[in-house]
Order: sequence, then structure tokens, then C-alpha cells
Amino acid sequence: MKQDMKQGISWFRKQWTDKKFRICLIIALTVSIGLAAEFFLFAYSIWKISRYMVLAAALFFIAWIDWQSRRIPNRILKMLLTVRGILLAAEWLTYPKLGLAVLLSALLGAAIGGGMFLIAHFISKGGVGMGDVKLFIVIGSYMGSGSIMTAVFLSVMASAFYSIAMLLLKKIKLKEEIPFAPFIFVGTVLTMALGM
Repeated sequence: MKQDMKQGISWFRKQWTDKKFRICLIIALTVSIGLAAEFFLFAYSIWKISRYMVLAAALFFIAWIDWQSRRIPNRILKMLLTVRGILLAAEWLTYPKLGLAVLLSALLGAAIGGGMFLIAHFISKGGVGMGDVKLFIVIGSYMGSGSIMTAVFLSVMASAFYSIAMLLLKKIKLKEEIPFAPFIFVGTVLTMALGM
């Protein structure tokens, strides 16, 4: 655990020297403050707010790593699932009558999100990476069955919009692969902001 913390701090210090990282982090923090204000305004439970804020923060770092190195670290995904389990237990204890429904929603969300992208992985013959599949399992567990489809749709739309714009500007080639996690971040945060 201490080793992971040291590596994380070292990684963050290295990224901090990159001006783009600092700008993106400031934008992400501003968006997070706006989201938190919106969640309190709509009287979300403390557990839903915690769940969404943890997910949004982690997705920012996952998006940055994927953009830089074209990979989604399993270590972060495992940590997110552990945190989700803790939050789920706390939510169940706080709202015992809703506990089973929350658990089923989380499991169904994970199955829908991961399942859709697993099918896309096989159809695209690896064009959609397994990291994206695992990431949508995690997002589904946080967003639940009621929101995961919107998050998937908005993520795909954000990716399509960016790809078309870059193709028109001739910044990328037709068959060039782009990292998907940044668009998953955008799509998921939009889903949260829209209250879906």
C-alpha cells in the first residue's frame, strides 16, 4: 500500500510538470465543484454524491493515462471496485430497505456496460480494448442500470464527434486508433450532470 502511494505521488509530480495536465486538472476540478453543487441542490444522498465524485475523479486520471500511454491500469480499476463495495455496504446499512435494489442495480449496470463493450471488443476484433470493457464494468457498478446506457451513448457520441472533427481537419487518419477513456470520462460526467 505504501509502495502504491509513493508511486502515485511520484507519477503525479511528474505529470504536474506538463502544462496540459495542469490545465486539464483545473478544468476537471472546476467541473467537479459544479457537479457537487448540483448534487447537493438535487438532494442526492451522501452515498450517491460520494460514489459519483470518486468515479469522476478516478476517470479523469484514467483518461489522462489512456491519452498518454494508450492503457487503462488494472490497479486503478481494482481500487475503484473495492471502493464501490465499501460505499455499497455503507449505503445498504443506511437504507436497509433499498440495499438489495442498489446491489442489483450495480450488478446489472456492470453487466450491461461490460457486456456491451465485450461484444464490441469481439466485433471490432480488438479495436475496442479489454481495458475499455473492464472500465465500463466499473462505471456500470457505480452508475447503476438506470444510467449506464446513457453513459455509453454519450461516450460513443463524444468519441464520434471528436473523430469526425479530427478527420475533417486532417489531424488523424481514417483507421487511426484513438484512446477511448477520455470520451468515457466526458460521457460519464455528462450523464451525471444531466441527472440521468
